Amino acid sequence: MSLTAGVLKLVVILLLVAGVACARAAPTATPTTVPPTPTRVPSTPTPAVRVVVPTPTVGPTATPTPVRATPTPTARPAPRGVLNVAVENLGSENWLVRVVTGDESPVMGHVFEHIIGWDADASTYPPTALAEKWGVESTPDGGSKWSFTLRKGVQFHQGQGELTAEDVKFSLNEFLKPQSVNPGAALLVRWINKDINNFKVLDKYSFEVISPEKLVIVTQRIGYYSVGNGFAPTSKKYVETVGEEASSRKPVGTGPFEFSEHKRNERVTLKARTQHWRQVPNVETVNIYVVPEVSTRIAMVRTGAADISPVPARFKPELEAGGVRIFRGDFATEVFGIFGGMVLTTRPGYKADLPWTGPEPTGEKPRMVRQAMNMAVDRQALLDKIFLNEGALSAVTFGFQKEGVAWWNTAWKPYSYDPKKAKELLTQAGYANGFETNMWFIKLAYSPENVDASEAVASFWEKNLNIKVTRLLTEYRPSVASPRCFTRSIRRWTTCATRYSMSWT
Repeated sequence: MSLTAGVLKLVVILLLVAGVACARAAPTATPTTVPPTPTRVPSTPTPAVRVVVPTPTVGPTATPTPVRATPTPTARPAPRGVLNVAVENLGSENWLVRVVTGDESPVMGHVFEHIIGWDADASTYPPTALAEKWGVESTPDGGSKWSFTLRKGVQFHQGQGELTAEDVKFSLNEFLKPQSVNPGAALLVRWINKDINNFKVLDKYSFEVISPEKLVIVTQRIGYYSVGNGFAPTSKKYVETVGEEASSRKPVGTGPFEFSEHKRNERVTLKARTQHWRQVPNVETVNIYVVPEVSTRIAMVRTGAADISPVPARFKPELEAGGVRIFRGDFATEVFGIFGGMVLTTRPGYKADLPWTGPEPTGEKPRMVRQAMNMAVDRQALLDKIFLNEGALSAVTFGFQKEGVAWWNTAWKPYSYDPKKAKELLTQAGYANGFETNMWFIKLAYSPENVDASEAVASFWEKNLNIKVTRLLTEYRPSVASPRCFTRSIRRWTTCATRYSMSWT
């Protein structure tokens, strides 16, 4: 299933706060972490209030044009003051780029930087990235050659020296290690064809990647996706000196903030760099507190223990009525479902007995099942009631695709809500009485509406198609969830990211 709801995340800040420069006391709340062990969720639907859809930023063009950077640093006041941020969780709290999974982004996005940049309103990639120039061209064998030139003088944290092509090569090579569960790992490894020798260092600042494919989509992972979902270089010298274990606890990047202190399940403290190639922060210290309970986070903002926090959209009326200021981020997140097993039939382990696959996924009956499950879900109701209309519906998953982007095809339309037609399709496909499936509800710090949206979707399937859904709640942990899901019956539909599952995130 492919339901996309790109989320405009709500962030609240107390109006009485004079600015982020004023000092704050640390919160007294002692948050508890949610274990990744799945918990059964009651089957009674409570389509709560929040669902998010993308107000997208435009993605890469098919053939990126090299862009030369012309940074123009401006004089800024020295960083000062403290900003206290409260988030639901920080994922694994392991800060190796190759093992982060997205929830670590509030930290990683400030400590690390991308190789290339991206601009929603530009047809080319802007210069606000570590590469001041880059390009890609086809090769005679049907592959591609990628060329990059790093900007000179970019410094790593903690006096670890200047960023070079060797650092980029070393960092990419790390993704070849087992348990590299970063969502971008598979694509990055495929980019270099599982061989770091396809990464050619030309000189101190220049390198090439020779790929057997034309993987334009890799620009997402080295560019605009968050560092928690893609690639960013670290210092080769630092990791080889202190070891991977130490570097996982105190990472070194090139971002405007340095990693300062970490108290697991409680807080991460970042310190601003007083010199930076791109921008020196306004704030000297950022404390990012782990506070799982949304009510506690809201209370912290109201009392001044926190300056800012992401909250589910359902709290919008209450917060606005209480004098709390709300900020909206256009580039936030998406909510979508993926049918498990939608791979090539030649792939080892392909299962032909799932309702939506069959002997051939492109066959008529599997297609009817997928269409039925799409048409049984009222997306507009999700948007209105769960996300309080903070977003937009999309017909295309991934990359925040929405009407208005340069490459939008007017023929792309979301499935209409038609439960009668959905039931007819499922009956024609041979499932008049529905079927049974597991559905994993994935808790995501960057998409707090996800569980409510998942519950609403499950309820629509039960009501309109008589599909019996077993709800299983877990946090997103690829290294934990995947082995567990592999042992489950692949005849039943699950929502963890495995070869046979349906993913709902």
